[in-house]
Amino acid sequence: MAVLGLDARLTGIDTNVLLRYLVRDDEPQYALAARFVEALTPAAPGFVTQVTLAEIAWVLSRRYRFEKHECLAVIRSLVETEVLEFEDGETVVRALTLAEEGADFADALIHASSEVFGVDETVTFDRHAAEALGWRLLSPA
Repeated sequence: MAVLGLDARLTGIDTNVLLRYLVRDDEPQYALAARFVEALTPAAPGFVTQVTLAEIAWVLSRRYRFEKHECLAVIRSLVETEVLEFEDGETVVRALTLAEEGADFADALIHASSEVFGVDETVTFDRHAAEALGWRLLSPA
């Protein structure tokens, strides 16, 4: 992750730009995305939101059929890039750890964000999330 100085300039990056750069499935858009991403610097980094990361994980797994470990490796490589800054880098790193331990990445982002805000519990209808993250499963009495 980039280290921001006082005069840093951030440019937000939409999911589709990062995806074109990562999967290179459209050459003209890849070329534009590559030119943009490769011009980023630690002094003028790109900014990536948690929503963008969740979308990337979803698109890579659903559209491109990446295995979970491959999706997480892509996200980890983004986090380790010196020219990218994240909405909450510590939360993203925590979410990656939870996902690598078995949780869904989007659920792990929810959980890690909830931890930051001191949330006492999270409720869900998702059995896997309840088991993986200790959330309370809502079910008929």
